[in-house]
Amino acid sequence: MDYLIDINNFHGPLDLLLHLVKSTEMDIYEINTSVIIEEYLNYINKMQDLNIDVASEFLVMASSLVHLKSKMLIGETDEKKEEENEFEITSEEDLKNKIIEYEKYKTITETFKELEEKRSEFYTKSPSSLKEYQEIDFSNDGSITLDDLIKAFLDYQERINLKKPLHTKITKKELSVEERMVSIKERLTQEKRVDFFDLFEEKTKEYLIVTFLAVLEMNKNDELYLTQERNFDRIFIESR
Repeated sequence: MDYLIDINNFHGPLDLLLHLVKSTEMDIYEINTSVIIEEYLNYINKMQDLNIDVASEFLVMASSLVHLKSKMLIGETDEKKEEENEFEITSEEDLKNKIIEYEKYKTITETFKELEEKRSEFYTKSPSSLKEYQEIDFSNDGSITLDDLIKAFLDYQERINLKKPLHTKITKKELSVEERMVSIKERLTQEKRVDFFDLFEEKTKEYLIVTFLAVLEMNKNDELYLTQERNFDRIFIESR
């Protein structure tokens, strides 16, 4: 049998034994112990004939297999309790179990390696603050005046009038400024920041006026933050 694999390709004697089992197309649960021992010893001898340095652990396994082979030849069945080390083989069953366990270990290791390679394709980053990248300050600097609010309200009312249908049916609904202030506070509690125009859900004259007066009153009582990014831009309302 020709051996083309360098001894350094195997990560220990059990790796070599598993390779020999697979190369001879044996069922790992039906290992022919005599054949595998012969294959292993032949492999080690081949390496030594080629003046290739063989790691000591491979030689320790070879001596254990020679010992096992001698016990098999003389038909020794009594298993004496001896000091066991990682590579000592006490019986045929012991040899088979070690190879089977190593095969399971190697399969799991390869699975973990594949998962690691897949995981390396993803990049994750912990949450971080973006305040250092913020260039525009949206805080209320006192530049928004009552005139700005009135102008924004009139502009909005003009747009509403342009959308007003030709025929309308008006129903009277009593709504106080105090009630509207409460509803605005509740909405700001839920949404935190609201566009000024979004407060006018209903398009009736009474509702528009009451809502506008409620905003003025809340602003007068310092209950609101009013922010605007630039002149003539949208005005946002936040609760203090």
